[in-house]
Amino acid sequence: MTLKEILNNLEMIEGTLDDAFYSLPEYNANEDSKSYVDSARNELYNLKDSLERAVLDGVELSINYGDVVKELG
Repeated sequence: MTLKEILNNLEMIEGTLDDAFYSLPEYNANEDSKSYVDSARNELYNLKDSLERAVLDGVELSINYGDVVKELG
């Protein structure tokens, strides 16, 4: 998996978190849930921003999960 593929996946997660945040009704009982979802969105935005900067700087990364599993096993 490359950095660009990871960014694409993060964009899909971002859309899902945005949908979750905006679909929660405006009730006091949902304030904690909205806070947790908003915090996750913020963390995602920061991660995505860092990865976008790395891509613009020409950093290349490729992960082969088969090798990772072999090393962990």
